[in-house]
Amino acid sequence: MNNPFPTFQNPPARKGTFAELLVRHVRDRCDGNAPAVYTAAWIDRRTWSAIVSDPQRPVAKRTAVQFALALRLNRTEADELLLAAGYALSPAIAEDAVFAFCIRSGIFDLLKVNIMLHENGLRIIPPK
Repeated sequence: MNNPFPTFQNPPARKGTFAELLVRHVRDRCDGNAPAVYTAAWIDRRTWSAIVSDPQRPVAKRTAVQFALALRLNRTEADELLLAAGYALSPAIAEDAVFAFCIRSGIFDLLKVNIMLHENGLRIIPPK
């Protein structure tokens, strides 16, 4: 019988779960100051705690993007973080194009990101 699923010789190496990668970025970029990061990402403490206490917990794409922006990740790092959560930014999706532009242009302030989303007729990120 013919297998409809391809076999991978060398699957891409994972660098950890979303939670592990997030905590590593917080430690490396912000000296472990988690409150500064989740506050900048407009994420509440309970959500932060739920994410880091359960590495297998699914995370919404926007939550992953908010953390990438709060951590001021470059595009490669942001893509890696999103991939760990099971997502990618697609140029075919208007919202993703705005997020990619902001990351590439160094626009990490969520208020400015929201202005760009609004100007493009897209749903804004609700402030906490």
